[in-house]
Amino acid sequence: MRLVTLVCAAAVLLAGDGAADPARAGMRIAPCANNDRTAAIGGAPVRPSAPGATGPSQLTLVLAGDTGFNPKGAPVDPHGFTKNRQSLTYSDSLSGIAGEVDGDLAFLNLETVVTDRNDLPPDMKGQTAPYNFRSHPAGLSALVGAGFNLFSLANNHSMDYGATGAEETLYHLAMVGAARAKGKAIAYAGLGANFEEATRPGCLELGELKLGFAATGIVTGQRAEHRAGEGKPGQAAYRRREDFEIVVNRLRELPADYRILSIHYGLEGRVVPDKRQRDDWREFAAREKGINLIVGHHPHVAQGVERVGDSFVFYGLGNFLHPGTAEMKRFGLCRDYGLMAKVHLARSGEGWTVGAIEAIPITNTHVRPERFSPQDGAQRIFALNYLGAKLGNSTGPEGIAFTPRSDGTGLYCSAGAEALGGKIGALCAAWTPAPAIPVSLASRLQTACADKPFYGAGRKKKRRNSNFEFRQF
Repeated sequence: MRLVTLVCAAAVLLAGDGAADPARAGMRIAPCANNDRTAAIGGAPVRPSAPGATGPSQLTLVLAGDTGFNPKGAPVDPHGFTKNRQSLTYSDSLSGIAGEVDGDLAFLNLETVVTDRNDLPPDMKGQTAPYNFRSHPAGLSALVGAGFNLFSLANNHSMDYGATGAEETLYHLAMVGAARAKGKAIAYAGLGANFEEATRPGCLELGELKLGFAATGIVTGQRAEHRAGEGKPGQAAYRRREDFEIVVNRLRELPADYRILSIHYGLEGRVVPDKRQRDDWREFAAREKGINLIVGHHPHVAQGVERVGDSFVFYGLGNFLHPGTAEMKRFGLCRDYGLMAKVHLARSGEGWTVGAIEAIPITNTHVRPERFSPQDGAQRIFALNYLGAKLGNSTGPEGIAFTPRSDGTGLYCSAGAEALGGKIGALCAAWTPAPAIPVSLASRLQTACADKPFYGAGRKKKRRNSNFEFRQF
């Protein structure tokens, strides 16, 4: 065990300069004032934003999906990883997409144990040939260097190397955070040395915005030893209703201007959210508790995006960068891409609202993510719109459709966004709602987006009936 107090669901800061962007020169990203935390590792004290600090009236959140830096069971290497006989450094693996990580906050799901040790015994998870993932902390440093600063640790691979592996992950997150330069904090949530820490929300201040963040995810086989407890490392178990409600309620009770909830759940390969997702994410987290942004991942494929009142739900981001996952091209048009997003927020009265969302389909997520060609990217935007059209209902939720752009990305603008000025106003000045899916593509999508898992009909029977009604174009 590392001889250090673990940090969970907290931010770690070294004081420094503001953001390099002149428009944000006065903004510091810092832990929230009076935010409980277990420790600050590094020597420099954690200082919250000064009272009355001001900042920009618009901010950008970048969202990315499942991330790790090693194939199944591979040893960790400080220099990089090898996938399909191709060896890459960590910076090389990020070089195709790093330019898109240009938000004030950038989120991803860290679906791996982080450790520099190759002597940790894998947790068999009750399986004969389990998938166990571990990544060297140099990979984490590369992610932070690329701009990622908001990490979910709650997923079915957080305990791949047992309690010691979980302690390793928390230790290295704390150390990377302590080494972060220029006044930038990182935050992480979902894993802890005990249940209280595992369910504790994180909080960051970005100028005038106080952002709360919480994470929960599935536990493999509902294994009791992976669920955090009194003096026992682990995470809250998403499938235990009481655990899920604790995570959401703690986030809701946190004094914050904007709240993000990360959920790792779903059946691999399914592009349609099931009843649990709609009940828990749309009805409970968004509608009842008012969580502003719910971000889902785990099925390895993108699912649709939905607006619920003032809240937005990304049901599935798919993969971002994970050598432990497959080359997705063989799964067809609706399943062969990961989804990055840029959520542009604008200050509105006492709160913040979504002015625009950019959708960025990415390929080669198993080794070196990058954009598609403009034509192929546009087809994935239409695939995302096809899924979005299946969402929503007569009581208010609305499936989101993105307008394809010439570079293969998509754009959604909220009503009146063109009048907000700044970056949002520029993005939305000439925006028009998404066009209908071309007839030539619609029939392909109907087949490609059929609701099925990767594994065929035998595994499909295990899924609870979603009672999901498809609406045809």
